[in-house]
Amino acid sequence: MSRRRPIFALLLGAALLFGPGAVAEPLAADAALSAASRAGRSGKKNLLVVFHASWCGWCRKLETVLSTPEAKEVLDRHFEKVGLTVLERGEKQALENEGAEDLLDSLAGRDAGLPFTAVLDRKSRLPIATSNTGGPGTNVGFPSKGEEVDHFVGMLRKGAPRMTEAEAEVVRAAFRAAQVSALRR
Repeated sequence: MSRRRPIFALLLGAALLFGPGAVAEPLAADAALSAASRAGRSGKKNLLVVFHASWCGWCRKLETVLSTPEAKEVLDRHFEKVGLTVLERGEKQALENEGAEDLLDSLAGRDAGLPFTAVLDRKSRLPIATSNTGGPGTNVGFPSKGEEVDHFVGMLRKGAPRMTEAEAEVVRAAFRAAQVSALRR
């Protein structure tokens, strides 16, 4: 079992134990962050935390961009990624990571909007940078404009000082490709 993917292994183990129809209860936010912190120590990687919800179309779009093969390769090289589910409604509240909404509130304020992204120090879990551009209420969410993409990439570079400009350009290109794809629809 790989030390890099303890969360995946935990979920896979639960699925095997309880059968194919079983849905594992989401990890509490603190447990998810602890697992990512442990995994990030060996590579000295900080945490890239993405707050999202199942109803949030912009959240799905951000995940699509961040999981393109090129962007994913860059992000995996520099970060341990943690997805935290918040602000669900009705029966979907069971999808939430316990404690994630309090963490979101402490990082972004009550009305941050989704998706919200933060880079946290792997040791202290203190914020290095967030998707707020100037304080509460300034979340870029899904970066669609050039200055929003620049802010997002700048946030990544603060959390990964060894990220090269060429790697940063790979992430920018993934956002540009998403914008072009949206225009074609």
